[in-house]
Amino acid sequence: MIADYPSRSHWRLYLLLFTLLILLTPLAGHYGDVNCWVTWATYMDAHGLTSGYEVQYNNYNPLYQYVLFGFGRIAHGADRIYRYRHLLKIVTLVFDFWGAIWAIRFFGWGDGNQRFILSLLFFLNIGYLYNTVAWEQVDAILGTLVFAAVVQALRQRVVSSMVLFLLAINMKSQGIIFLPPLLLLWAPQWWLAPRRLGQGVLLVAAVQLLVLLPYLVAGKVGMIMAAVSSAVDYFPKVSMNCFNMWALLLRPYDVPDATVWAGLSYKQWGLLGFLLASAAVLLPLGLRTLQRLRTRATFGLHDAPLVLLSLGLIPVVFCYFNTQMHERYWHPALLLLGSYAVLRQRYALFCVFSGAYFLNLEYALKYQVPPYVLHTNILFRPEVSAVLFTSVLVGGVWQLYRHEADLRATWQQLRQPAPPAAVATAA
Repeated sequence: MIADYPSRSHWRLYLLLFTLLILLTPLAGHYGDVNCWVTWATYMDAHGLTSGYEVQYNNYNPLYQYVLFGFGRIAHGADRIYRYRHLLKIVTLVFDFWGAIWAIRFFGWGDGNQRFILSLLFFLNIGYLYNTVAWEQVDAILGTLVFAAVVQALRQRVVSSMVLFLLAINMKSQGIIFLPPLLLLWAPQWWLAPRRLGQGVLLVAAVQLLVLLPYLVAGKVGMIMAAVSSAVDYFPKVSMNCFNMWALLLRPYDVPDATVWAGLSYKQWGLLGFLLASAAVLLPLGLRTLQRLRTRATFGLHDAPLVLLSLGLIPVVFCYFNTQMHERYWHPALLLLGSYAVLRQRYALFCVFSGAYFLNLEYALKYQVPPYVLHTNILFRPEVSAVLFTSVLVGGVWQLYRHEADLRATWQQLRQPAPPAAVATAA
């Protein structure tokens, strides 16, 4: 039963696993990324939170600035910050555990012990943990916040869902790709209870003001805007080691994305492909939203298969078609596709995606496999990862239209006249 998970014994095992993951990877991380964390945290420790954007190349959104500032204050001092720099991933690993436990709690099956075993689908999955434990990057924070926003929307807690999504945007700007599908989930609840829209907007504005308050007081909000906007076209290449369709089409795939083909630049072709693919992925969910609006009903956990698969494919199409993509941008799909796999007991899509994601990350970081193996083993060739991601995209769309959305029935219901509104009987 869901009440039995996670129990006290499960929490002890999770704590043990959490500790082992930290102790078994004392030296890890991408040198450039870890060096940024150390530099920014050291500067903020010496000059205050709002000084972070004075450091060159600091273009991360405000939420992670708070994490770095807190870490700098706890470690306190350039030597200690550098010495304990690898412990910074503890914060991100907490989000990994939060997301996986929520995925099993709301979408798993069986009793508490069965759910714990099922959670190992995430915790023993190197594709799920690699980005945090080996790379020491922070995409898990974005992915978990977006996933939690989706879960809260399905639980009809639209206000908290809006706040969680706002925090995701304050973590990384890439989270904006989830705004259209989340609007589709929120709209029926707003239509049925307009006050929730007002409450959500007010709370979102208050939280955003709270996040920006130190910068407002210091008169440095403009620096945030400049830093965030500078992240666009920061690496104007077709691919930044993201093995998507461009790895299949171009040799080499890191050419400038301003290159023109058939009247459009590679960047424009990628954006066009992303928009068309997103429309195809969100069509079943859009029709379901129209149906909910007509019948004055809301989304619930019974709609989870369609919602999880639709939103899980959004980061896939985002990375697959667009240019300037990094290898880590696939990450938000993990929790959504993993939850769908657990819920529907169809694990192939999630396993293939996890494997492709690991191969892509390891090729870029070279943390576990010697370089000569990476360049000689066919598994690590960019084309192999690109083919695997292609199979995930094709297989996901096939499942979306074949199993999860009866478009014909939904369309026929939408074509029928709307049922008359209930009229109160006179006394």
